[in-house]
Amino acid sequence: MDDTLQDLLRYAAKQGVQLEGITPRRLPGRGYGMVATRDVREGETVLEVPTRALRTLATVPKAISRKLDRDVSVHGILAAHLVLDDSGDDAAWDAVLPTPDDLEASIPLLWPTKLRDLLPTPARTALQRQQTKLNADWECVKAAFEHDEREKGEAKETKESKETKDTKEKKDDKNGSAKTRKPWGLTKSNYVRAWLLVNSRTFYYTTPRSEATLPSHEDRIAMQPVADLFNHAADRGCKAAYSAKSFSFVADRVYKEGDEVPISYGAHANDALLVEYGFVLDENRWDEVSLDAVLLPRLSSSPGDIVRENLEAAGFWGSYMIDAATPGGCYRTQVALRRLLCGTTSVAKRAAWQQFVEGGGDDADESEDSKAALQDLLLECLDDMAELAHKTLAKLERLGKAGVGTDSQRNLLTLRWQQIEAMVAQAAKNLREGGGEEEEKEKEDPVAKREAKKAKREGK
Repeated sequence: MDDTLQDLLRYAAKQGVQLEGITPRRLPGRGYGMVATRDVREGETVLEVPTRALRTLATVPKAISRKLDRDVSVHGILAAHLVLDDSGDDAAWDAVLPTPDDLEASIPLLWPTKLRDLLPTPARTALQRQQTKLNADWECVKAAFEHDEREKGEAKETKESKETKDTKEKKDDKNGSAKTRKPWGLTKSNYVRAWLLVNSRTFYYTTPRSEATLPSHEDRIAMQPVADLFNHAADRGCKAAYSAKSFSFVADRVYKEGDEVPISYGAHANDALLVEYGFVLDENRWDEVSLDAVLLPRLSSSPGDIVRENLEAAGFWGSYMIDAATPGGCYRTQVALRRLLCGTTSVAKRAAWQQFVEGGGDDADESEDSKAALQDLLLECLDDMAELAHKTLAKLERLGKAGVGTDSQRNLLTLRWQQIEAMVAQAAKNLREGGGEEEEKEKEDPVAKREAKKAKREGK
């Protein structure tokens, strides 16, 4: 174990953090992660973090929090604390946080525009929301502290200019312990780094006080030492729970000595994981592909935008998804495709479409010809999506030759589009062969059929 992790564990122990059967380690090509140091039993508590060890709004010094108004999110305030803190109290914890280079390699917000423009539709949408929230927080923090930080910097320069070189070196040696932490300095790049760290390393944390004072669930967050080193798994991982005294993490299954022990960040598709956390999973049961890039132009081509108006009025404009279990697309996709097939002149067809929408996706009375037309249209969209993926991969190759972005950035984006290409090809294959995982379950299990219809109604 490297010195940085040893310092972190000593710091954590002083905070009352308890590890049982796991420890953080560097994992090749993946940064830090948690690994079992012995066989771990299912149901065993492997980590407990007392609330006094958390970074929350309540732990931000009043000198910082009082200068920030209600327009700044708790996310933004925690980021400001990271940037402005000069106490050194959490130096051992800060030492394991990802570096600016680590973040630039994986987080799309920091990528060149030409690469960001090639993100899949859901990733671009999430990135726009992220950028808007970050910009709002930064403008408020800058307005509150920029003048103070400038004066502080000028005073420091004046003081240092009066010190002799020898005196300064002795002072630096004396203060060179782990307790000392140099503040990052209030610059846009430092604040962006801090904001992204908070974005990717916090846990939801609701208490009676936060529930009463923070109306937004998004503001009820906390950073945790050691616990923030857990990696994500899509469908497994330790269960996290919190009380007034602590956060606890309980093993969801047996882990053998040497196994990585993950948690689940939630049911996220790879586009969301890429934007928020800077990685994609090779196997992700929640992954899906958006057809918006190829389907929205078709829907917008009707005279007078009547198709778009109908879909917007019904609440079904955009977010058209397919996944491994539903090659025929989610309920939103089915609604949009059916509306496109209705055209703009047939009153009877539009009435049938409206009945389909109001019936929550019931197609029992639909003719075989209509179903065949629907499948043909979806296959055309899948073919268009496959062509888009192919062209995007070719663009990425050209950008690589032109030196745009880093190898790690382009490789990550390339991997995502290769996943999309493979998922689209599999969906087309399943559709032509007569169904996917979901339809097979429906044939065997009436309960699965009911659940599938419920999922369609909810747009899953």
